Amino acid sequence: MNQDDPRVPECPELQIMNTTLGKLSFRSGGQGETIIFLHGLLGSSAAWAFQFAALTPGYHVIAWDAPGYGASTLIPANIDAYEQSLHELILSGGHDRVSLVGHSMGGTVASRYAARHPDNIRCLILSCTHPGYGAPDTAPVSEKLQKRLLELADIGPEAYGWNRARDLLPFPDTPGSVLAYAAKIAAQTHPEGLARASRMLQLADNRPLLPKITVPTLLLTGEKDRVVQPRLAADLLNLVPYTQHIVMPGLAHAPYFQAPDYYSGLIKNFISSTQ
Repeated sequence: MNQDDPRVPECPELQIMNTTLGKLSFRSGGQGETIIFLHGLLGSSAAWAFQFAALTPGYHVIAWDAPGYGASTLIPANIDAYEQSLHELILSGGHDRVSLVGHSMGGTVASRYAARHPDNIRCLILSCTHPGYGAPDTAPVSEKLQKRLLELADIGPEAYGWNRARDLLPFPDTPGSVLAYAAKIAAQTHPEGLARASRMLQLADNRPLLPKITVPTLLLTGEKDRVVQPRLAADLLNLVPYTQHIVMPGLAHAPYFQAPDYYSGLIKNFISSTQ
């Protein structure tokens, strides 16, 4: 990886649309076939800055703020509600079939959507993700979430953001500008948005749906990803009828920041190969 300190590209301006579940914010740029990016628990639409720069010359790129993130309205902690928000985003632009990229939390939503709405999806890229934890409705809030919310309240958003950025990216090997940008995004996390998204993942279980995915699918896993539990990654590999699986060498849970040119190239090459 190049250790020069790169300038993080500017993202397109934030836009807001109305849905049946409230407001949904997103960023959009470029022209051509549509690629939609869904971020993880510590992300936002701004997490895809490098991908906007790399892909907008040939594609129409959209990145959402998941419900409870950015300027998007809070919704119930139910994966069907998140799926509905995505469905309305896809339908709003009158897009033909879109390429859908889901990272971590976003991948859980994306895989469910692709299984249930194959006519709207041209190809699917699942990045460092899992099928959901499949806990019963009676399960208590996870201990990890409780600790994160207490930490956020105790040390404040800025310090919390730096802690999470160091969790996601190898430190001190990550360029300072990238680490600071990741920390800024994590610091903007809304506590209730994080709580509902985490609970949604805790209860979600896509295992019955994953074998029904029929669109070309690329699975991306990070060789050094310590966030996605091995059993969950194994479930995804066993259940998704994927077209291609790439283990990204040396990369952890934020490959879009850690090796943006490589990561964007994998996405571009796979989408091109499915045309």
